[in-house]
Amino acid sequence: MRRFLTEKNIVIVLFFMVFIIFSFAENETKKIEQLYNGGHISIKNFPPVMREAKSNGSDGAKTSRYH
Repeated sequence: MRRFLTEKNIVIVLFFMVFIIFSFAENETKKIEQLYNGGHISIKNFPPVMREAKSNGSDGAKTSRYH
């Protein structure tokens, strides 16, 4: 009768166990990262800041050569 728990079979079972545990850990890491970063808020939700538009009218300096 052939033995079921050979070294090869043990290695295969351990590989799948590690793969499943890694998948769960990756999902939990994503959840924790979302909580740490403020939930659903991401950098994509913020409008881009244009420094030229803010500095043109606020400091009174003329940026064009022809004024």
